[in-house]
Amino acid sequence: MKAKISLSGTLAGLALSLVIAGALPRTYSAQNKKPFTIDDIMKLKTVVDVRISPDGSRILYVITEPNLKESNYNSDIWLVASRGGTPVKLTNGPKRDDTPRWSPDGKRIAFISDRDGKPQIWLIDIEGGEASEVTEVKTGVAGFEWSPVGQKIAMIVPDGPTDEETKKIKEHDDVRVVDQDYKWTHVYLLDVAAKQTKQLTSGNQTVDDFCWSPDGKQIAYSTQPTPRIRDRNNTDISVIAVEGGQIRKLVERNGADSSPQWSPDGNELAFNSSNGVTGFNAQTFLCLVPSTGGTPRVISKSFDDGIQSFDWAADGKGLYFTAGRGVTQQLFYISKSGEVKAISSGEQVFGGFSFSKDSTQMAFLAQSATSAAEVYLSPTSRFEPAKLTNTNPQLGELAFGATEVIRWKSNDGSDIEGLLIKPVGFAAGKKYPLLTYVHGGPAGAFKLSFTPQLASAPIPVQAEPYPIQVFAAQGYAVLCPNPRGSTGYGEKFRMANFKDWGHGDYQDIMSGIDYLVKQGIADPDKLGIMGWSYGGYMTSWVNSQTNRFKAASVGAGITNVHSFYGQTDIPVALEAYFGGKPWSDLETYKKSSAMFFATNVKTPTLIQHGEKDDRVPIPQAQELYIMLKETGVPVEFAIYPRQGHLIMEPKLQLDMLTRNLNWFNRWVKGINP
Repeated sequence: MKAKISLSGTLAGLALSLVIAGALPRTYSAQNKKPFTIDDIMKLKTVVDVRISPDGSRILYVITEPNLKESNYNSDIWLVASRGGTPVKLTNGPKRDDTPRWSPDGKRIAFISDRDGKPQIWLIDIEGGEASEVTEVKTGVAGFEWSPVGQKIAMIVPDGPTDEETKKIKEHDDVRVVDQDYKWTHVYLLDVAAKQTKQLTSGNQTVDDFCWSPDGKQIAYSTQPTPRIRDRNNTDISVIAVEGGQIRKLVERNGADSSPQWSPDGNELAFNSSNGVTGFNAQTFLCLVPSTGGTPRVISKSFDDGIQSFDWAADGKGLYFTAGRGVTQQLFYISKSGEVKAISSGEQVFGGFSFSKDSTQMAFLAQSATSAAEVYLSPTSRFEPAKLTNTNPQLGELAFGATEVIRWKSNDGSDIEGLLIKPVGFAAGKKYPLLTYVHGGPAGAFKLSFTPQLASAPIPVQAEPYPIQVFAAQGYAVLCPNPRGSTGYGEKFRMANFKDWGHGDYQDIMSGIDYLVKQGIADPDKLGIMGWSYGGYMTSWVNSQTNRFKAASVGAGITNVHSFYGQTDIPVALEAYFGGKPWSDLETYKKSSAMFFATNVKTPTLIQHGEKDDRVPIPQAQELYIMLKETGVPVEFAIYPRQGHLIMEPKLQLDMLTRNLNWFNRWVKGINP
């Protein structure tokens, strides 16, 4: 399934939601094996970016793994036959080899590698031989796609500094003026045989995605007016002629219109759209528009949730798409008339779909609470997943805490769902220390997926800051609630926290804890709470409202919504949730800011934050730290150098995981490391 090429971040810019795939029963039994440790986490390999060959016979995928010695990630490309067998490693570079894409005839693979410095496009013959570099782009290649006939490759390339700017940098005369002199991204064209490139798009616009027409004569692309993440929901779609460069606007209106994909017959384009709505939290729909121009038509209005990745069926009569459903993620088919049917089903999560040219076969990723992501294959006509890889066989030797889907009533009667990870060796009737983990977003969700999971660059794998299965191995129960505001439960539930951060969602979380206390699972005297991003916000907020917890961990957390508006790179997100700017409704902002209730906090708190975080800038953590320090609350503040909103370097990830484990052991269990 076509992946969005974007330089501006995810729509849920605050989210650290766990959404990758899995196939598992409703309850997952722990096995009496070796306990899970943080060292085991750091040895995990991550499978991403599955790509089936045009004829469906072979599948490419990427494995990333941490290198603790160098504190970076290595990624390599692998190949497995659709009929099964031993996978073959195609690349073996010390750095980045990823983003594999089949040539239309299935004989060559283009991929991105930074083995010689900047990320460039390389080619390798599928039958063997050495890879060869085919681009020498000064700023590196951000993404690419083969032309339908395989003679050319279109690619997204970011602007670099001009000669004058380079001179000023060397002379330390490089003043930057905010919101001026942007660096744009544009579409370039590569002649594969000649290894020559030319720029197709130009001007003050940032291209975030594109798609070739079936005849290879045109490219549809979506642009935003600035590179700022706040403008990624203000996108339009244009079409450019490959020969001649004539440009015409195809979809130009308010809100987001992006990720265009041409129909197989070339008569229409499908795209993601907010359907003219400009809000940051606007619902996303699947739309169609004639390729010659016209009025866009929404075909997914009957589907009450956001559309994720999508791909045309080979016959052009409909499209496949993925979307969240509660704690699961499923594959659906939608006809051009808007009729939706589920392809996958059950208490499972599936993602990363890639279809053969005739749509008869599909490869995808699947994972479970006890199995990291692996490559699967199924006929499209009937869902019969066959596992093709076993990348982390050592997981079979480890004991996992059983994961269960649980539901409870919030204080206002709302139905809330979440996951409970039981301690290894769980015994009914015994009370256990309970750690509550709040997800990011707030439009994120916990899914039935493998934990723990690390972030790895440049492949966008969501980070897992807390060693959940290590907690389970050490006798903790872990609650992962999906309070109001979470995705996968429909538009009304996702927006149920509008102008209400820290209130209804707080009750949803606390009622879940009360439910587990009443069930005799949670020890009410041994509670902890943790979360990253919006989860960090909720953790700081919870501690300003109650002293029930023995320990807390605030990761990249928002502590003062009022000051946050002037610090973050996405103030439009707050406007969408709070109904306006802070100076127009100060009380709404204040009533949801932990810092205005901070003198109530007594809970020992660990604060973790990336030094270079633009999403939730570090002053949010500093405000909380100074307040706790000055009021005598036990506090520890860890700053991770060079890191943004996610902690991406393996050595720093190791510290993050270990520090969280030691903090809760110390304050919840009374165990000093």
